[in-house]
Amino acid sequence: MDTRWRIELLGRLRATQGDHVDTRFRARRTGALLAYLAYYTDRPHPREVLIELLWPEAEPHSGRSSLSREFSSLRRQLEPPGYSPNGWMAAGAVIVADRDSVQLNPAACATDVQAFEAALQIAARARSSAERATRLTEAAELYRGELLPGYFEDWILPERQRLAELFLDALDQLTASLEQAGDHHGAIQWARRAVAADPLREEGHHALIRLLCAAGQPAAALRQYHELERLLAEEPGMAPDPVIRALVREIERGPAMIHRVLPPCLGRGAPKAGHPPSLRGRAPERSRVISGVKSRRQRPPVPSPFCSPRSTRK
Repeated sequence: MDTRWRIELLGRLRATQGDHVDTRFRARRTGALLAYLAYYTDRPHPREVLIELLWPEAEPHSGRSSLSREFSSLRRQLEPPGYSPNGWMAAGAVIVADRDSVQLNPAACATDVQAFEAALQIAARARSSAERATRLTEAAELYRGELLPGYFEDWILPERQRLAELFLDALDQLTASLEQAGDHHGAIQWARRAVAADPLREEGHHALIRLLCAAGQPAAALRQYHELERLLAEEPGMAPDPVIRALVREIERGPAMIHRVLPPCLGRGAPKAGHPPSLRGRAPERSRVISGVKSRRQRPPVPSPFCSPRSTRK
């Protein structure tokens, strides 16, 4: 049995070891501390930094006492029975600490975020489209939701957006790969996942509408367009981009006209030219829409390129 802890950060905060599952922690800050240490296992963290992160208003003595209390709670949950910081099992500790710093032992735990990013890196180096699609699928399945929902510490928000962008980029690549292989059903499945992940991303709707049309489902394509219209109508003055409206007009005119707006090789392999044009020119309007619904969705916007997947991480 793998004795390492698996810390899940995507879609929830959960710690598992074999059949043992921990989803509840002594306090919210206990969970926040575990999440931070798990996300950054590659370095020791000065105690002062952790205190400032979790108790920014606390006096130094009070902050140190609070940090010690949360560490004790985490040790009770994560360390094996009989563990003592100074005992014979200290070398295999999950939490490695001294007077100045604290770190989760990378050999004793792993996270779903690490696995997600590793799958993307392997996909980027893949030598075949089949291997690339397999690794992208693995990454997409690992992404069960945004990073640490319900936590809003300053360090989380930019990482939440970065990972969401990587996820959408992976879906774009996976959709294109499956389309190229002639698997329209699979491509549509993942395109729907992209739309669900960011309903205000017009590029996602455009790709799904195009795929549905290419798969011989014009009625479903039109329904998807009307759903986009409904979402944008919630904000005054917003309507689908002219690129999307042009596609829909051709769909409405009937099958004989669809070839004018779809690449000629759709259905026989996916074309690089099949990627629809970018809609990035509507950034100001899109930002205004996102600002209007941000409080309802309780997550930051996830801008993403349309068909040229790339990471925005510097």
